[in-house]
Amino acid sequence: MPMNGRFVTTIAAGAAIGGLLFGYDTSTMNAAIVGVRETLGLRSAAVGLVAAIALLGCAIGAWFAGPVSTRIGRRRVMLIAGSLLAAGAAGAALGRAILLIAPCRFLTGIGIGAASAVVPAYITEISPAAIRGRLGSLWQLAIVIGQLLGLLAGFGIASWAGSEAAAMPWGGAAWRWMFVVDAVLGLAYMAVAWALPNSPLDLIRHGRSDDAASLLSRLGESDAASRVATIGAQLHRSGGVATLGDLRGPRFGLLGIVWIGVLLAAFQQLVGINVVKTYSNLLWRSVGFGTGTTFLFSILTIVISIVSTLVAIAMIDRIGRRTMLLAGAAVMAIALGALAYAFSATTGGNDEPTLVGRSAVMALIAMNVFAIAFGITWGPVMWVMLGELFDSRLRTVAVAVCTALNWLTNWAVTRTFPLLAERGLGIAYSLYAGFALLALLFVWKSLPETKGRTLT
Repeated sequence: MPMNGRFVTTIAAGAAIGGLLFGYDTSTMNAAIVGVRETLGLRSAAVGLVAAIALLGCAIGAWFAGPVSTRIGRRRVMLIAGSLLAAGAAGAALGRAILLIAPCRFLTGIGIGAASAVVPAYITEISPAAIRGRLGSLWQLAIVIGQLLGLLAGFGIASWAGSEAAAMPWGGAAWRWMFVVDAVLGLAYMAVAWALPNSPLDLIRHGRSDDAASLLSRLGESDAASRVATIGAQLHRSGGVATLGDLRGPRFGLLGIVWIGVLLAAFQQLVGINVVKTYSNLLWRSVGFGTGTTFLFSILTIVISIVSTLVAIAMIDRIGRRTMLLAGAAVMAIALGALAYAFSATTGGNDEPTLVGRSAVMALIAMNVFAIAFGITWGPVMWVMLGELFDSRLRTVAVAVCTALNWLTNWAVTRTFPLLAERGLGIAYSLYAGFALLALLFVWKSLPETKGRTLT
């Protein structure tokens, strides 16, 4: 039976909207944090708490999403994720004190983490092998599009009111309405998730093999009955629903394939993607741009990320996952090394570092090369491979654990960067360059190729 490309792409795109919510919420928090601080009179520690606590919620949401989805299905977890994000965003919009806003941000994080654990695996399971990579990359594409939309919405609302803390014409500070829009998008995702079909694996797991065969036929599976029988036999042979205990093995307490997934997820964050642009404003000023252009360059950076992901979508099913990750790690190591060298030549101390001459140009080029390399390779490919590494029984729980570790690593890198920066930006970026080299070695020595693999 020919592949029904439009049908499967529509399903994958609908599920990937969860990534758009993640990216949108990230930009919303960045846009709103100045207004939150001014309105509530927060100190630096409280600002850091509000900004970072969602990452811990993401880790917890991802950790528990796996076991929950084996019982109720991925689609229902998406519904729950949308409701948690909507409730958390609405609570943050209405919150009058840090003690109310912080728990709401944590709740939002749980919803985002849950979606990040189930959506990539869901897309993997409904996608034909020939286009599985590009459909799996829709998650990363949705994230960066969400970041752009959140940045534009935040800027628009703040400009309408006059500032992030100014009152809107109909009442309430501008930053509160940024979270209101976030909540509305969460409700919209619930409606989308409600319309999505259950994945074939969830249908088979819950005794609906005929429905699974029918769905696989619509998705373009040439021998749907045989595929259902294979998955059913795998689930029966391995004892049905997997638990965290089934991930245990002889290699330092885990199965070898689980370690591969965990390291893949961790290295994606250990290269420092979420902090490498921390000093981007400094870079632009050091080569003659004024602070008024910061917003324009922020948009440009996100547009570069979107274009990079589109390039990845075009390449991933032709070149292969390992090749892309190897090339990406090599380029990132070189770019991070150049950043470390450039920042080691800063003047003015660590409080107000200044780049001059060739160091400024080198840092500007290296930062953008790093962002492009990550956007084409490790950004989308990691999410695709997590869904492909594991068999049907282990996939749900194993992907949840790996995703939780990804979020925890994200949090750890974000929290430790200020301490590293105090010792010198050159030291910080040298560390990230070292992790990029380790990532290269890991892919070369341990990571299997999953391109075109038939999922069992």
